[in-house]
Amino acid sequence: MRPGRSRRIDLMRRALARLQGWRSTSGRFVLLHLALSLACTLPILLFVYLQIDRVLIDDFARPLEFRQSNLEKHLAEGGLRGLKIAVDSRAARAHRDQTAILLVDPQGRKVAGNLRVWPQGLKAPQDWTPASLHREGEPAPEEFLVRTTRLSSGHRLLLGGLLDNRADVHRALLLALAAAFALAVPVGLLGSLAIVREMNRMVAAITRVAADVGAGDLRRRAETDGSSDPVDRLKISLNAMLDRIEALVGEHRVLTDALAHDLRSPLTRIHIQVARGQEAGAGADPTPRFQAIGQEVEYVLHILEGALEISRAEAGIGRGSFERLDLATMLRDLGEIYEPVARSAGVTIAVEAPARLELSGDRALLARALANLLDNALKYGASGGHVSLQALSAENEAHLCVADRAAGIPVDRRAEALRKFGRLDSARSTPGSGLGLTLVKAVASLHGGRLELEDNHPGLRARLTLPLGFQPSPSPSS
Repeated sequence: MRPGRSRRIDLMRRALARLQGWRSTSGRFVLLHLALSLACTLPILLFVYLQIDRVLIDDFARPLEFRQSNLEKHLAEGGLRGLKIAVDSRAARAHRDQTAILLVDPQGRKVAGNLRVWPQGLKAPQDWTPASLHREGEPAPEEFLVRTTRLSSGHRLLLGGLLDNRADVHRALLLALAAAFALAVPVGLLGSLAIVREMNRMVAAITRVAADVGAGDLRRRAETDGSSDPVDRLKISLNAMLDRIEALVGEHRVLTDALAHDLRSPLTRIHIQVARGQEAGAGADPTPRFQAIGQEVEYVLHILEGALEISRAEAGIGRGSFERLDLATMLRDLGEIYEPVARSAGVTIAVEAPARLELSGDRALLARALANLLDNALKYGASGGHVSLQALSAENEAHLCVADRAAGIPVDRRAEALRKFGRLDSARSTPGSGLGLTLVKAVASLHGGRLELEDNHPGLRARLTLPLGFQPSPSPSS
């Protein structure tokens, strides 16, 4: 065996061994690709066989066409007698030119030729077709290419040429086609293995990324080539998912740290009150301590309730309670409720809203979100002396704006303000849990909208944008 062929066989064996059995995905893919290759090869080979046979028939028919026209010429010049003479002449030379010829009268009786009787089942007229004929003086029937003609007198004429080498050509052709089909098997197998190898290489790149991420490297990403083919789109989707996971993990880490920090102070104060109550003895009045503990517990419950509401909104829970509501009326009601609080803080509230502004939503959550925006405006924007509430519709969207005229939030810190427990006061000395804007953002997302923080020149404008035609998908069960 030649070294090159031995090396190819060895490579094929090693590739097959890596498939880990035909039940594996790679093994099934190889078998499927091979079956499809062979299924496509068979019709092609059959077409080639039929085309070559047709060319062979045409090649045999070409000299017979000349003999046919010669007989028709004798019929035109000498009538039936001239045709009979021509047929007898051709029959006499039949062994030299391999011809089968026969002329019969309307009753089927032989007039001239080298066949005893008209072949059974052969019609007249009929174009060139293979037929088995037994010539006079021959020991066995032979295969001829035959054409039959019916004359105006009712006589029938048969002319045929011996297909002496057609069987040999068929055998050679079938042998060549069988060899081509046999060659298609290893070629198809090699092609399948090459495709599987490339597929495994692409999958291995994604697998390595997944393994690194599973090991804790959340910054790992799959390399894309910008081709936008299915694998490249899969990598882009994978990277987007990993970006989201990294963001969620980072947010969870911040949430855990912030929650621990915010809960530590009230729990410490509760612990101190309990310890002092134990030290005070039975004669001391416990009411002030219980009141202080109750306030701290209420604060803790407020934080946990806010975090739970945000999680439920982000998960889409609550869309089943959507109803038609009027945002303009809701905004005016909030202005009336908060007006005494604003007046005591020296702040004026101005409400600007159309007569009606309807959409589908959760009434309680939207009221809570707007109240949070108004609380923030009064808490951090009181120095501006004015807070405005505005509702308007544009381009099939409702825009709810709460604006103040205080210092506002720097552009580079607005994303921080929207995070869970995100507080611009790093010392966390001001009251609050840092969940207000996060809840508003989650409620906006639940309603298919968004929350944007903008400059009010001066001050901050919080814009809650909600689509008027939003149709929520079925929400997860609570």
